[in-house]
Amino acid sequence: MGGESLELVIIAPLILALFMVIVAVGRYELGSGKIDQAAGAAARAASQQVSAVQAQPAALAAAETSLASAGITCQDIAVSVDSAGFAATAGSTADVAVTVSCTVSWSDLTIPGWPGTKDIQATAASPLDTRRVGT
Repeated sequence: MGGESLELVIIAPLILALFMVIVAVGRYELGSGKIDQAAGAAARAASQQVSAVQAQPAALAAAETSLASAGITCQDIAVSVDSAGFAATAGSTADVAVTVSCTVSWSDLTIPGWPGTKDIQATAASPLDTRRVGT
């Protein structure tokens, strides 16, 4: 009679742990996709600027706005702009690449042995206007 109760006591934590792992994987995938989108938005914003100096703050603002509208809360956000394309002469093709790094919290999942945070990173590139005029 007590065998079923004992089995339930043993199996219930395992099922709960499996459920939490599934939630963590889903949260990672969702966050990864949203950070990919933020990197794309940041690259587009940077590519619309006329100089490398203007590209960094534009990319940061676009990434923060994109993540906030997607409901992603980063403990730490870093936006790195590869602005080497701005050195290309007008008329030639060039890209600006942006890497967005976000530290998301997993501490609310309380999965034993799992880290409390996860760093997710994405990079995107956007072409610069070949007719740009800048400094």
